[in-house]
Amino acid sequence: MRTEPQPFVPDFQLYGEARQSSLPDLIHVETLKDRSQHYDWEIKPHRHADLCQIMRFRTDNVGIDLDGDEIRTRAPAILFVPPRVVHGFRFSPQVVGTVTTIPIELLRDEAGVSRIHAEPLLIGAGSRPHERLCALLDEIEEEYRRHRAERQRALRALLELGIAWVSRARSETVSGLVKPERHGHSDKRIKDFLELVELNFTRGWSAEDYARRIGTSKSQLTRDCRARMGRSPLQIVHDRVINEANRKLAYTPWPISQISDALGFADLGYFSRFYRKRTGETPSAYRNRIRLRNDPA
Repeated sequence: MRTEPQPFVPDFQLYGEARQSSLPDLIHVETLKDRSQHYDWEIKPHRHADLCQIMRFRTDNVGIDLDGDEIRTRAPAILFVPPRVVHGFRFSPQVVGTVTTIPIELLRDEAGVSRIHAEPLLIGAGSRPHERLCALLDEIEEEYRRHRAERQRALRALLELGIAWVSRARSETVSGLVKPERHGHSDKRIKDFLELVELNFTRGWSAEDYARRIGTSKSQLTRDCRARMGRSPLQIVHDRVINEANRKLAYTPWPISQISDALGFADLGYFSRFYRKRTGETPSAYRNRIRLRNDPA
């Protein structure tokens, strides 16, 4: 059954949190109950611009909304949600399961190309992919909860294996494969625009540049972005720049001047002003705060 399309779908980091929230850890793992109980067991339709999620439903039938398609799944099951796919859920207070959230930056090849497929995938119980992924998610959760030596290296290796197995599952017989179709020219323009942003956000392109390359006008692209994502095209590009800056500040030892250069800024001062205007703190303050959070000693 199709639900009525929503004129605006929130774009979060984690559900209910601003997109420019901090990145205190490599990935994020939490129980479905921990987050959904604060929202009366309903996660309303939303999307993540640059995160993918692996949701494990261990008990309870779950109501799922994927890009406006209502799906009722029987647990146990695993749902893979790529970036930019609109998704929402209806749980019961008895729900048992986890959600693992992964920045797509961790899943790019050496050329910077994302290895994440554009469609969601629902893997039902009784299949070999489901069994293997359940065991792997147990390993990921244990590494995440226990801060042991070589933790980040272990998490990266497990994530690589998990994404490989998800990709392999697409070519195998999997119960409950979900491939909702995209509808409408607006969806196509937004998809093309976001793909261009991923490839060119460090180039300083204007909204007109993006509109011209996807074959539309600036005014049409602006209407699409505001209606579907609640922001102008340039706000979306600037948010992507800030997210990339946060990742490099949090996960690399690069000097801030090198990060500024990599993001396409003419000088460090301009980058610092740009960053502070949009986040309320300087790049160095953000980096120090994240380091203290990760290593309070």
